Amino acid sequence: MSRSDHLTGFFHRPNHPARQGQQQQQQQQQQQQQQQQQQTHQQTHQQQAAYEDVTDASEKSYSATPPARSSSSHHMHSSSSSSHKNNINNNNSSVVFDPDEMAAGVELYFKYCHRQPIWCFERDEVGAYDSLPEELASSILALTSRFSERRDHMQLYSSNAKTLVMLRIANGTVDITTIESLCLLSYASFIDGNVHLGQFHLGLSLQLCRSAMLDTEPVYAVEDPTTDRKKRLFWSLQVLEQSYGRQDGLLSFPNDVRRPTLPASGDHTEQDFSKAPPLPRDELGTSTPSEPGIWNTSVCLGWVWSQVRKYVSDCARNILKEPWRHDSTYAKVLSDFMETENRIPMCHRYDSVKFYERTVDEIKVNRDYWAPWLKEQFTYHAIPTVLNHPFLYIVGAQHNPNLGIPNTFWRRSSEQALLHATWIVRMIDMVVDKQVPLVDPFFGHVAAIAATVHLYYCCAAAARLKNKSNTDFAKCRRFLKSFIPCSAACGALDRNLDRMTHIATGTDNMDVEDWMPSKMYLSVPLMWEILQFNSTTDLQEIPTAGLLDASLTPAVPPVDTSDGSTLEIIVATSPEISINIADGGQEAPSYKRPPVSSGQGG
Repeated sequence: MSRSDHLTGFFHRPNHPARQGQQQQQQQQQQQQQQQQQQTHQQTHQQQAAYEDVTDASEKSYSATPPARSSSSHHMHSSSSSSHKNNINNNNSSVVFDPDEMAAGVELYFKYCHRQPIWCFERDEVGAYDSLPEELASSILALTSRFSERRDHMQLYSSNAKTLVMLRIANGTVDITTIESLCLLSYASFIDGNVHLGQFHLGLSLQLCRSAMLDTEPVYAVEDPTTDRKKRLFWSLQVLEQSYGRQDGLLSFPNDVRRPTLPASGDHTEQDFSKAPPLPRDELGTSTPSEPGIWNTSVCLGWVWSQVRKYVSDCARNILKEPWRHDSTYAKVLSDFMETENRIPMCHRYDSVKFYERTVDEIKVNRDYWAPWLKEQFTYHAIPTVLNHPFLYIVGAQHNPNLGIPNTFWRRSSEQALLHATWIVRMIDMVVDKQVPLVDPFFGHVAAIAATVHLYYCCAAAARLKNKSNTDFAKCRRFLKSFIPCSAACGALDRNLDRMTHIATGTDNMDVEDWMPSKMYLSVPLMWEILQFNSTTDLQEIPTAGLLDASLTPAVPPVDTSDGSTLEIIVATSPEISINIADGGQEAPSYKRPPVSSGQGG
C-alpha cells in the first residue's frame, strides 16, 4: 500500500469522488514533498551533530533535564517491509506505531509537557494508544522524541503529522484532535527555535478555533463530553500565544481580546471581559470549589506577561510614553498585574504552599500541580523585572527628550528590577535543589532576562552588590545552559547572552565570577534580541525554514555588534535590597476571610 493510499484509507471511504480524480497527482506531489523532507531531515541531523561537537560536554547541568541528544538510531516499524533499519526515509511506507513506543511517548508527554505549559488532554483521554488518530500520535512523538533516544525520528513524525492535518483540513474532517495536533506541533517548533513555523501552526490552530466558535462563551453553555477538553485546548493555545506569539505587525491580534478572568475576591463585581471563553475546571491545590486552580491562575498571569512583551516591542520601536504618567502603557500594565495578583487565592501563594519545604519525591508525585505553580512564580517575577528594566529607559531617553527620567521613578524602578531579578535566582536555586526537570523555553528566557539585570549591576558602586550580581549572573547562565540539550531556542538565546557578555567584559573569558568593572558596554541589538526572545536556532539561517519559499522569505539583517551599537554603562547608585524567603516577594497583610456561610441555620 502506498503512503497516499494509506492516508486516504485512514480518513476517507475508498470511493470518495473528490479523491479519485486527484489520486495520481497527489501521489506525485507527496513523493516530491517527502524527498524534500528527507533532505531536510538529513540536514537537521548534520546540524545537530555539528552542534554536539561544539558543545562543552564537560559543562555540568545546573538543573535536572531530559536525556541529551543521542547519535544512536533506533528502528521504526513500517507497514511495507519487514526490514526496519532502512525504512525511516522510505517514501512509500506509512508510519505504524509500536505500542511500547507510543506508551513511552505519552509517558514523556505527561512528564515534560502536561500542564507545563500546555494542557490539551488528560491521561484517560489518550490511554488507548491503538485508537489515537494518527496525526495526534505523530504529533505527540514529534514533541517528545527530543526527550528520548529517538531524537533522529522527530522530522519524520512531524512531517507525517503535518501531512495528515492538511488532509483533514482539505477534506473537511477537522476535529478536536486535529487542533490538538497543531498545538503540539506549534510548541515543538517554539522549543526548536523555529519561531515562524511555530507561529504558523499556532495561527492555523486559532483560525480553526474561530471556525468552530471555540473563542465564544455560548459554545460552552451546553455541556458535552468534550466541553472541558475544548476549554483546555483553547486556553493552551492562548498560553503559547502569550509567550511566543508575534507582537508587532498589522495582523497581530490585540491582547485585550484574549484576556482570561479569575473570580473577584469578596463580592463578585461585574467582569469587564465576561464574554471570554470560560477557563477549564482545575481544582488542584484549591481549598474550596470556587477557587481557581493553579493552571488557570498561571494563564491569567501569562496574559499580563503578553502585555509586557507588547510593551517591550513598542519600546524597541521607540514607542514609549513617559512611564510615570497615569495614562501610560507602563501604568496600565502595572495595574493589570496588581489586579491579577489580587485575584490569586491564598492557597497558591508562595508562603502558603511552602515549596522550599517540600521533598523531591513529594514534588515528583504532584508534578501536575508544581509545574504550573513554578510557571506562575517565574511569570510573577519576570513581569516587574522587564517592566522596570533599566535598559528600556536608558535607551528611551536617548531617542525621546521628554524621557528625562525623574530620580524618584528611576530609583524605584531600578530597585524593583533588581529585587525581582534576585527572586528569579532564588527560584532557580530551589528548582535545582528540588531536581525539577523543566523544558519550557520560557524558563530559559526568564533566566536570560534576569542575567541581563545582574550583568548591569556588575559595575555597581557598592562592592557587596557587585559580588552578589556576579554570583547571580553566573547562576542564571548555568540554568539557561541546562535547557540546551532539548531546546535549540535556548541554545540560540545562550549564544546571544555569551556574545553580549563578551562585549561587556571586553574579553573572551566567559568566567565573570571575579569581574569587578567600574563601567561596561552593553550591546543594544543583542539586548533587544534577548528581551524579545527573537532568537532562532541559528542567526544566519532562514527563520521561516520549513514553511516559505525563498521568494517570500523576509530578509533578516545580521545583529550589529559594532562599537556604535553599544551603550557605556556606569551604575552610580547601588540599591540595597533584602530578600525574605518566607513571603516570596508577595507580602500581603495578615488577613483571613471569614468562612462562607453554608446557608443552614443553627
